[in-house]
Amino acid sequence: MIEQLARTSAATLRSGTSLDIAAGLADLQVREADHRRKARFAAGAAVVLAVGLGAFGGTVLARDNPPPTPTAPAPTVQSKDLACERERTQCLGDRTYRFDLARPVVWALPSDFGADSGPGVEPLKVESFWQGASQSGVTVLEKVRASSPDGQRPAPGVADTPQAFVDWVASRPYLDAGPVTRTRIDGHPAWQVRVTPALVASPHASACDAGPCHLITHQPDGSTTGMSDTMAADYIALRLPGGGTTVVWSWMLTPDPQQLDVLKEAVQGLTWPAD
Repeated sequence: MIEQLARTSAATLRSGTSLDIAAGLADLQVREADHRRKARFAAGAAVVLAVGLGAFGGTVLARDNPPPTPTAPAPTVQSKDLACERERTQCLGDRTYRFDLARPVVWALPSDFGADSGPGVEPLKVESFWQGASQSGVTVLEKVRASSPDGQRPAPGVADTPQAFVDWVASRPYLDAGPVTRTRIDGHPAWQVRVTPALVASPHASACDAGPCHLITHQPDGSTTGMSDTMAADYIALRLPGGGTTVVWSWMLTPDPQQLDVLKEAVQGLTWPAD
């Protein structure tokens, strides 16, 4: 009896233990699967959160540090050329001007020369002053004759030709003159001479803008120009239809003739259109 009960109890114990082990294993598997699902979910959530935070952070950084906005370059302010607003002057661009003298002249001026200098364009005269260290410039004169000492009329006995005018200038006793030479300007034949004050000066017969002087040129409107004791000059004379004897006078208020070379570029910019 006791043995039967023992056998029955042992069998019952084995059966219960087996059932408990099987149930425990099944429960462990369920919990393990559930744990893996939760871990995968947590990892996915972490990735989503990281991506979201990165995007948010990038947006915040982009707002805090915006890329530089491209700006258009500031427009260049160009000074107005007042010469273009004056009578008898047409601006052709690139510092080239047409001056409506009796015979119109087109003048391409270097950057260091003024346009329409002095009193402005006149019917028979236009000037350009050099903007350098010395007072100097180039003056274009039309319908020129050699002047009498008092400037009231043309000098008697001097023909109205470019060569006669230049020969007369070279023969003045109050000037030291270089040789008279043939040259060309804008393709036109011309005569040229360089002069400085003579060492032994003669009394002045008249007055010029710069002071006492000897008159050299005379024009039909009564205008005159001359040479003082502190000047050096080049005279170039040519004949132009409508302009008569035309004189290109390069002058400098210093007796050093070598400094006249700075004016050559302005002289070379002179042309006379056919119209």
